[in-house]
Amino acid sequence: MDLFVCGTYASISCGTWLGFWNGAIGAFVAAFVGGIVALMVVRLTNRHQSNLAAKGRVLAALADYQVALSELPRRYAEGNEAIRKLVMQADAASNRISMDMDDFPLAEELSLWPLDLGVLAKRAAELHEGGSVGATDYAYRMLRQALSKLIGTTQRWARTPARRRRKWAPQLQALRLDLKAKVDEILV
Repeated sequence: MDLFVCGTYASISCGTWLGFWNGAIGAFVAAFVGGIVALMVVRLTNRHQSNLAAKGRVLAALADYQVALSELPRRYAEGNEAIRKLVMQADAASNRISMDMDDFPLAEELSLWPLDLGVLAKRAAELHEGGSVGATDYAYRMLRQALSKLIGTTQRWARTPARRRRKWAPQLQALRLDLKAKVDEILV
């Protein structure tokens, strides 16, 4: 028994009509599937490009952050205005970091460093102006040590997998709080 019962219509046989519809349906399905695949590829490519752009913006902001903070030991003796400008530059860079970094605790921790380092640089400047060479040297060494750990950590950001960077925020927080306690105890 035939599954399809058809005859000839417009001088075209039943088999030809079945072949035509088979091809038309196949073409429609192929076009639909191809369109879905194309949309998925475009979305994935756009998402990948967006992630790369965000990573590039974070790297640029980290570089600006590091530049501003690394100037503190070189320019603390210029006084409060120089320190204030550098802290503001680092703070602006940390805001840009916060906008694009996917690790909020690390971004938040990085945003706290400029002010604390600025306070240390300001106290070192005051000690320098007061002629206290020993205390100035101690404050300068504290500033350099804190900066070397902070900048050394942030320089590895692009080459370190995200799961390993998750440990940085607590480590940097402990270092910052220790530094803050030393500043409050010794340099008051």
